[in-house]
Amino acid sequence: MRTAVAGAVVLGAMLWAAADARAHHAVQAAFDQDDHVTITGVLTKVLWINPHVRWFLDVKDETGKVTTWTISGAGPGGFRDIGISGRDVFKAGETYTAIAARARDGSPNGYILTFILPDGRKIDLWHQYKSEASTGAK
Repeated sequence: MRTAVAGAVVLGAMLWAAADARAHHAVQAAFDQDDHVTITGVLTKVLWINPHVRWFLDVKDETGKVTTWTISGAGPGGFRDIGISGRDVFKAGETYTAIAARARDGSPNGYILTFILPDGRKIDLWHQYKSEASTGAK
């Protein structure tokens, strides 16, 4: 009886761990690091929450059509580690340029590499290279 219960507990733990691992994805699975897009638009919202910070930019094309792009990044802790917080740097209603790895599915989504702020400052945000990041926006 104890063996059956222990087996059931182990099986349950393995299934739970597998579901948890599947829920999180690698950046490389969703975004093409070799296909960069540069977009400029008005920041409408920032979600400074785990697991990924997300910025929403309304971007106008040549015809005036507006597309809302969702740009993802590392979690808030990764940005705090390099001295960036959402409230200090990103303000809704202002125009930002984002250089991002394009979504593999062709949707208007990207993974942030660099932001150019309204005042022209450049912030490199690719979190895997945070030791080389040049914030300039503390």
